[in-house]
Amino acid sequence: MFEQYKQLLQEFIRFKSISTDANFQSEIKKAVDWLKNLFQVNGFQVQVFEGYDNPIVLASYQVDPNLKTALIYGHYDVQPAEKADGWNSEPFELTERENRLFARGAIDNKGQVMVHLVNAFEQIKNKTLGYNLKFLIEGNEETGSGKIEKFIQDNQELLKANFVLLSDGEISGGQPNLEVGFRGGFNLTLTVKTGKVDLHSGIFGSAAPNALHELFRILNQIFDWQENKIVIPEFYDSVEPVDEEIKKNNRQIPFKQSEYEKMTGCKALLLEQGNDFYTQTGLRPAIEITGLVGGYAGEGYKNAIPYQAQAKINFRLTAEQKPEKVFELFKNWLAKIMPEYLDFELEQSSPYEGVKLEINNQYVEKAKQVLEQVWQDQVIFKYVGGGLPIVTYFNQILQIPQLLVPLASEDCAMHGANENFDLGYWQKAMAFSEQFLKSNQ
Repeated sequence: MFEQYKQLLQEFIRFKSISTDANFQSEIKKAVDWLKNLFQVNGFQVQVFEGYDNPIVLASYQVDPNLKTALIYGHYDVQPAEKADGWNSEPFELTERENRLFARGAIDNKGQVMVHLVNAFEQIKNKTLGYNLKFLIEGNEETGSGKIEKFIQDNQELLKANFVLLSDGEISGGQPNLEVGFRGGFNLTLTVKTGKVDLHSGIFGSAAPNALHELFRILNQIFDWQENKIVIPEFYDSVEPVDEEIKKNNRQIPFKQSEYEKMTGCKALLLEQGNDFYTQTGLRPAIEITGLVGGYAGEGYKNAIPYQAQAKINFRLTAEQKPEKVFELFKNWLAKIMPEYLDFELEQSSPYEGVKLEINNQYVEKAKQVLEQVWQDQVIFKYVGGGLPIVTYFNQILQIPQLLVPLASEDCAMHGANENFDLGYWQKAMAFSEQFLKSNQ
């Protein structure tokens, strides 16, 4: 089945379906048309929905009305990529080398959803499919799926299913993973102003307020650097303590400091006392300063005091924290500590809630059994530090079990140059999908 998979993935990869750049709308349309045709020639009923940003493809196949229905999610949009970014081959041409498949979208998400597509097509042909299927493939995941919540709300009957199957992540620790939680969050931009123009640093230096200095002073007050905690009052009030059994589970996920340093280039882990890496990133909130803008950074020196500075700030929140409440908390705290001589503005973007999934159901149990059989290793239940809003929307609106089964290796370079699908992992992915989807013999 490898050649069939590789051929289809190559065709899919060639569409530069980049959702972050409006210049690629024609490629988006080509990808949608290709998906529609692929589903139709394999016997699916296909609907393409407009009006929710980029088109959404919903393809359905019924084996038997008495069977359970699986809703399989994926996305056809990808991050930008150019060979000049550090790729060793053309990013939109699937290249096999070093026992891996390299391309933009090789695992995020074209390569992973293609695993389930190819298995579904094969089992339809062989009449071994054990579920009715609905594939939901969207085109705005990389831009935050801004309208997918409304789409799900508007189409609950069409999306009706017994469970969701989603593969869009990385496997931690070299053991099979089932993802059981994601953090929520939002972005915001903080702008501070000291006046109306930049000032000569000789004439006004040490007397006039400097917007960058003021911004640094404000940002510094967010953190207790010794304890690696956030000190904004009430920030942790709704955060549930991490259960000791969950901590025990997280410590069983293989983690090597040397591998972390090799992969990231970082020489330290900055954790709250008593936490391991996966507990800290999966189950504790974070505030990260992700960008600073202000003053002059060109060639040479301007020697001017900036009157305006800006910080980009990313919030990662636990499932118990509500983004709007945390935003209001932060805004009120800022107003209290802000010097009277400063003006400030806050702009929030893309809030979404975190989620903890219910895992005591037949679908999780079946996935666990199949994964352990394929991998010959114990399944890790993993809380993920990143966010996947679609999971929260499925949980809140459809209210059905979800199976989050990542298929890619940790060194897959998701969003980076030389994104790749390790073929050893691919073989296990195909075996899992085949065994999970087929009818009980």
